[in-house]
Amino acid sequence: MPKKSWYSITSAANKGEADIYLYDTIGYWGVTAKDFARDLKMLGNISKINLHINCPGGDVFDGTAIYNLLKDHKAEVETWIEGIAASMGSVIALAGDTVHIAENAYYMVHNPSAGVRGDERALEKTKNLLAKVKTTMIGLYASRTGMSDEEVSQVMDDETWYTGAEAVAAGFATDTTAAIEMASSFNGDLFNQFKNTPQAISALVMQGPTDIRFPSAVAGNPNQTHSQEAKAMTTTTSTTPAATAATEVTPEMKAQIAADARAQFAADEQKRKDGIKAAFNGFEAHNTVMQSCLDDMNCTVTAAKDKLLEALGNQTPTPVQSYSVVVQEGEGIKRIKADAENAIAMRAFGEERTEGNSMAGYTMLEIARMFMHAHGQNLAGLDKMGVVAAAFTHSSGDFATVLGNIANKSMLKGYSEAAEVFPQFTATGNLSDFKIATRTDLGTFPSLRQVAPGAEFKYVSIGERAETAALATYGELFSITRQAIINDDLGAFTRIPQKMGLAAIRTVGDLVFSILINNPKMADGKALFHADHGNLATAAGINTSSIDAARVTMGKQKDGDAFLNIRPKFLICDIADEGTARVALESEFEVGATSKNNTVPNSVRNIASVISDARLHNHNGWYLAADPNMQDTIEVLYLDGQQAPVLEQQNGWNIDGVEFKVRLDAAAKAWDAKGMVKTPKT
Repeated sequence: MPKKSWYSITSAANKGEADIYLYDTIGYWGVTAKDFARDLKMLGNISKINLHINCPGGDVFDGTAIYNLLKDHKAEVETWIEGIAASMGSVIALAGDTVHIAENAYYMVHNPSAGVRGDERALEKTKNLLAKVKTTMIGLYASRTGMSDEEVSQVMDDETWYTGAEAVAAGFATDTTAAIEMASSFNGDLFNQFKNTPQAISALVMQGPTDIRFPSAVAGNPNQTHSQEAKAMTTTTSTTPAATAATEVTPEMKAQIAADARAQFAADEQKRKDGIKAAFNGFEAHNTVMQSCLDDMNCTVTAAKDKLLEALGNQTPTPVQSYSVVVQEGEGIKRIKADAENAIAMRAFGEERTEGNSMAGYTMLEIARMFMHAHGQNLAGLDKMGVVAAAFTHSSGDFATVLGNIANKSMLKGYSEAAEVFPQFTATGNLSDFKIATRTDLGTFPSLRQVAPGAEFKYVSIGERAETAALATYGELFSITRQAIINDDLGAFTRIPQKMGLAAIRTVGDLVFSILINNPKMADGKALFHADHGNLATAAGINTSSIDAARVTMGKQKDGDAFLNIRPKFLICDIADEGTARVALESEFEVGATSKNNTVPNSVRNIASVISDARLHNHNGWYLAADPNMQDTIEVLYLDGQQAPVLEQQNGWNIDGVEFKVRLDAAAKAWDAKGMVKTPKT
């Protein structure tokens, strides 16, 4: 823990809670993100954090990291502003799920600032960086308060100080708590950079050395006690030579002074290096710049930060901060898209939160705003419809892509979870185009011919039968409007696409069962189930005798003079006949016998699995089917093997939003009649 008594992190034993007293500035000269991360990790598994703040601000990068650490923590965070939450302190305060502010406390927002050295190009790059950082902060403040971007920009320009009640009214805080006796806990020189510091604050920091005494019960939180004494603002004075008594300096004293000086120099040098390393933490891509600063003993921490800003400004593109995420084009934008998609999926499907996702709980409007800020877009003056329109029409297409991915997940969820049975008894194939495809009958190779010693092998003859199939395209359109985004209507991304997915696989099922129901003609001009194909049994209900007869019919199929001995694997019937079929196939004794005391074993017990479907309701027939992997039966064909439906999107023209098209290219074809037998019911 830093050697400063006014910053502390402590956990309450057996309560699962922790108290964080952030009574200091942010950055090297106060609380660093590195120290904070270490101390927070040491707390272990806790469920609640009480964040007490009296902070005038500080380094934007350390502050952003601290905000992220709190925001990403799984514990509930409750903020208590007990003195000042200014500048980056005002950002960290918003990491709390609820924010309480003492009646006599202050909350201040203003524009970010930076020191820079260099030519006009360096100044211009720093200016652009500050503008983007401000845009990010505008997004965060606007999201919390409900103010427009333009309103937030103005209060930042004005360096606005809010009293406790005013902070609540503006939306920065949840409520006010009783006034707390305060004293300065940081260097008063920090307030020289502010132009509108309230008189009460100015008077406080001018008091000189003083101690902070935390009340025994923190206002609004009587269960928390803290008796720590904190270091106050200090001033330094020097004495003139005339006021110093003459003292004889002995050799021993000189040696001690020299040793002390060397020790102090070493400590100061180590402090300088630690400060520079802390400044470059998270910016490992600029290690070369950091090393040059470390090697230059005249380079201060402030100068090192100036060089870091210059290096950041020189990279293309310039880093942008979006809400609580420092964004850089490329991997940074990919992370935002992934986090945004996960944030919506968490709410839409109950998907698990990905590690480090600080967008959990964001509405779709907030996500649209975040994307625009990430791309450096100024949303000042835009209403909600305008913000969504900007997100939909931005050249990156990031927002529409995320929405499309969510819709696609929902569609595939419907497709994969549908209760369709056809995949069990059909094979899967693919075609490369929409042309009519021909499958020549190679026969089943009933047996191999004997080859006499020294004789030539002969080619197998190819049958004349040639079955054909062609793909067809099936699809529908649906849209997601801007109103759905503003209303945060997750159903637009779940119910509609999910139903589209269900419809897609149902369409394929319809194609398969239409073959059984409509009995199409084969290439020889005869129906699939036909006496000449040897796959049409005598009409009967489902019982031991009829199943056995259908089994024998299938097994006696021939290829030329050779019997094929095809075995059934499935019994396919109307859903209303499922119970009867299961009894017939699973009973120990013969089903359908005239004798009531039948003890004849069931000869067809478990020779096939029952598959039922309501599409066969009132259909005159039931079927035995062979294993589609062993015998050609019905095959479902897809374009290039793409079995799932495809979701395509474009910005809406006829509608105010984005349009989606669900498309599936598929066909179903019975390639051979030998692997299936139909038994009419009557």
